[in-house]
Amino acid sequence: MQFWKKSTEELKQLDCFLTIDELPIKAWFDIHKTGDYSLLLKNIITVDKAGLDSLFDLWKKMYNEYISRFGLSDQYKEHLDKEIDIAKLKAKLIITGARHLKTLIRIKEQELMSDKPKIEKPLELEVLLARMSKSYGFKLESKELTVTQYYSYLNVVNNGWSNKK
Repeated sequence: MQFWKKSTEELKQLDCFLTIDELPIKAWFDIHKTGDYSLLLKNIITVDKAGLDSLFDLWKKMYNEYISRFGLSDQYKEHLDKEIDIAKLKAKLIITGARHLKTLIRIKEQELMSDKPKIEKPLELEVLLARMSKSYGFKLESKELTVTQYYSYLNVVNNGWSNKK
């Protein structure tokens, strides 16, 4: 608890976004693309190693907040399940030494690789916002729209007005 209190005080001194309710979606996408956690800062300043560590911890907290609110996509869950199946087969191979498992592992890895071409290149944020703006009838700005608002709007566009994810 003491660690988090110290980190929170450091973050307040850094003047950064603290939750996905206030982080602009543009910064969210840029952090995913570049891995630059200094984008969590409201004003660009030079940050020392301790500050970067605090920003990384904040990023992990925000990402966990995102996952608990919006979950993972079904496509990503399927991908993870296949990777888990392969890992289990590899563990079984190591434990038992059963050579036929090598063939099963190769087959599963090929299935996993064949799924990759199905995954299309994601649309650029601004293109997505333009399409969503057209659907909603008002303009959505990437620098003003928060992560929470963006994914809430996206869920409504994808799933309609129901409460399902």
